[in-house]
Amino acid sequence: MLLKGKTIVITGSGRGIGKSVAIACAKEGANVGLTARTLDELNEVKDEIINLGTGVRVSVKTSDVTKYEEIENAFKVFHEDLGEINGVIANAGYSRMWNSHEFDSNKFSEIMTINVSGVFFAFKAAYPYLKKDDKNNKSRFIITGSAAYTSPMPKLAAYTASKFAVVGLQNALALEYKKENINFNMVLPTQVDTRMLRGRKAGDGNKPPNVLNAQELNDYYLFLLSDKANKTDNALIFTNDFGEIRNLLSKAPPVKRENWEVFKPYLEENAPKIYSNVRKLGKLVEFIINTIE
Repeated sequence: MLLKGKTIVITGSGRGIGKSVAIACAKEGANVGLTARTLDELNEVKDEIINLGTGVRVSVKTSDVTKYEEIENAFKVFHEDLGEINGVIANAGYSRMWNSHEFDSNKFSEIMTINVSGVFFAFKAAYPYLKKDDKNNKSRFIITGSAAYTSPMPKLAAYTASKFAVVGLQNALALEYKKENINFNMVLPTQVDTRMLRGRKAGDGNKPPNVLNAQELNDYYLFLLSDKANKTDNALIFTNDFGEIRNLLSKAPPVKRENWEVFKPYLEENAPKIYSNVRKLGKLVEFIINTIE
């Protein structure tokens, strides 16, 4: 098990990406802290995890990530229930589509508060309880970003601005806490079949082909939380790049996909731009090669 004995806390874990990652972490032996605004959803996720039969511990505490006192209290509860925290996934997010000149000012502020302040609040609340005493077993703080960071779309000005902002926040945190044995990394998906994208249609089996299932993101979070990523810091993982890598791996001769070292020249020859984007993330490519095989 990749995460056996570790404690991972996920914000926005009542549904969507957060729920998927929480269950994936539990399958890999992690104790999990679940927080979101809706208790019924959190309890459903907890039941699913308990029913896995892995014997992991699960702690549930509702919180609104825009209210620091609530998220602070949630982390206190998780520490009391589960002990020292090895990893945090700041996943809670919100978006609305609107013509920018007509965008409701309060909604704009709400999106920025959830998507940016919510990440900062999660880190501030988690900090006292993060394991920081072992450079060979660093704590992980992972942000769910968005491909909107490099590919802005019209009518999503607030969401796009928030996703640019969290990249800057990560850069600053990674520099500030470099000597405290905390790694900061970000997963930047394209469109995902969640309520934020498709409302209550999410998960109905009728998503467009270009839209990812939440479960397709699990490997990125699991890698970043695992011992394999102990030296991975301040990385931006664009899922679109790794989607192309998976496609290339499916077409490559077996001898070319045994490991990262043998796949690297094949990737550079066939997709030089993708290679340039991921060349510093060879351990993640190797992780994906191993999960495919």
